[in-house]
Amino acid sequence: MRHTRIGLLALIAASFVRPGLAVAQKLDGDDKKFLADVRPLMLADEETMFKKLKEKSDRLEFQKIFWARRDPDLATPQNEVQEQYLKDRALADRNYGIAGTPGSATDCGRVFILLGKPDEVQEQASSMNPGMRVPQSWVYRDKPGRTFQGGRAVIAFDAECRGTVSLDSQLDRIAFTKVLHPNIDYRFGKDGKLVKLADLLPKDTQARALFKQPRQEFPIAAQASYLKVADGGTALLGLVRGETAGLTVSEAGGVKSVNVSVAASAVAADGTEAGWTEQGMTVPVGPDGSFVASLKLGLKPGKYSLKAGAVDLKGGKGSLATLPIEVPDFSKIESAADGTTHPVPTAAPVLLVRDIEDLPAGAPPDPAHPFAAFTLGGARLKPYFGSTFHQADNVTIFYQVYDLSTDLNGKADATATITILKGSVTKANARNPVTTAVGGSAVGPVPLSGFEPGKYVVQLHLVDRLSKKDVVQETGIEIVP
Repeated sequence: MRHTRIGLLALIAASFVRPGLAVAQKLDGDDKKFLADVRPLMLADEETMFKKLKEKSDRLEFQKIFWARRDPDLATPQNEVQEQYLKDRALADRNYGIAGTPGSATDCGRVFILLGKPDEVQEQASSMNPGMRVPQSWVYRDKPGRTFQGGRAVIAFDAECRGTVSLDSQLDRIAFTKVLHPNIDYRFGKDGKLVKLADLLPKDTQARALFKQPRQEFPIAAQASYLKVADGGTALLGLVRGETAGLTVSEAGGVKSVNVSVAASAVAADGTEAGWTEQGMTVPVGPDGSFVASLKLGLKPGKYSLKAGAVDLKGGKGSLATLPIEVPDFSKIESAADGTTHPVPTAAPVLLVRDIEDLPAGAPPDPAHPFAAFTLGGARLKPYFGSTFHQADNVTIFYQVYDLSTDLNGKADATATITILKGSVTKANARNPVTTAVGGSAVGPVPLSGFEPGKYVVQLHLVDRLSKKDVVQETGIEIVP
């Protein structure tokens, strides 16, 4: 197999990137107060976007979206998380202020806000003057919804409520877990303004009605894959495949197509909807009479029931497919013996694609494109549906790796090997060096004409020599005549 080095195709959420954004107005006092008030919860990408917003109206809308992303129940007017946060911030300001610094701006205060009251406080021996704060270690133990490596976490603070250097990265990760609806993001409309929160929430559409009263009016199936997004979360990239017999099929220039609304809902174990997406699009009909379209959901790691479907916008027929999914965590952190923390190398499952299309520089996003969900930076992947391939197919294998260790010069020392196995026998392989902490590449196209029919495994084996860790991802496929 030959490999093509295409660099990192980072899946940047549209919420945080807008090329050519005009110079923002200077933040006023209320804007600065908002940033200071929510700093313990705010993600770095959110802060960057807020500071770049051009108009005051957008910054006010941003604040509504910020809290909605963290609202446990969007159907009620109350936001219990926001209410509890204000109480906890007030307590932190009262109990952990240091030399004119509000308590919520100290490490002690942020830990208290994000993790709550410690299960145990251990005071350290100190020669400090009487009346000054005594250095402490706070102990947190596992409880439902919150676990730590080894069953507990110990966080040390000095006399000025400062933690260790590595504490910031740990707290950033915890702050990300407070985002309950990552699929509600900061999008821009065609007018260049931030899309209002009211327009981001689910509407009473034909697709929404399908999910309330599921039906099967034509054969449909769904599949899911995953990549890491720029803010450290996970994006579910899904495909829906439907049969067009009985649907309203249009034809123009010899090309047949269907006008459908493709939608998906991820339901958590407690029955709450963790994510929703819906997009109308015109999708070509393949030679076999089927259509394939994509969808994208931002989700927290965990187990869900994914419901994905499509509605014929002209004829009204709709169908829904349901499959259990487990969203992986691509932002793992481990603690060393000295108390410091380090990211753990991870890799996304490999994607098998027909083609990788280079997009024109500066091209605006096209959310109605059938494969819009697979737009990564300046390229768009055209993935295969399913795991069965024909000997006449040519397959390109796309992969991404994350959080590799780097040396003092910021350089990684790793190897990513793609192998096609039949049983324990290697049928083809390609080896690619990785010299950056995050990287991606593609191997192929690989003609399958030289592979005899049967079952195979496509394997990604990542070897990170600096961290001395290996990561393996495997995908099973079948090749038929």
